[in-house]
Amino acid sequence: MYNMDLADLRATERLASMIAEEVETGDVILLKGELGTGKTAFAKAFVNSFFAERIEVPSPTFGLVQVFSAPEFSISHYDLYRIKNPNELAELGLEEAFLSGVTLIEWPEIIGPLLPKNRIEISLAYGENKENRVASLITHGSCQQRLREIFSCVKP
Repeated sequence: MYNMDLADLRATERLASMIAEEVETGDVILLKGELGTGKTAFAKAFVNSFFAERIEVPSPTFGLVQVFSAPEFSISHYDLYRIKNPNELAELGLEEAFLSGVTLIEWPEIIGPLLPKNRIEISLAYGENKENRVASLITHGSCQQRLREIFSCVKP
């Protein structure tokens, strides 16, 4: 596990960009945290890391999923906040997304045993003041090796 202090929104965006440089098809990023801790801000910065010009990245809260065609792979951004029953997940195409590109999932707690092997779990929490956040990262599968170098300068 790695812990990072994120002084402001730009620090959250830099973290998203650093991770975006290392992901591969099949990687899944789980975004956990209370409302307002920066999950959607992370997702927007992550998606925009793959495009030369900034694109609009709407929150998928009501549509549940947004898919972006990046040059190397598709990016599926899920928001599972409104999902209360795990049976509803089958209709969302999660398993297909896991295989065909990179997947970002806000509020992933409902997924449980369907979580893939190659994943990054990012928990965002409020820091000491209204602006800063604390990010805790846990990597699994091949993500662990690829991201170790990024976080070698961060306190485990």
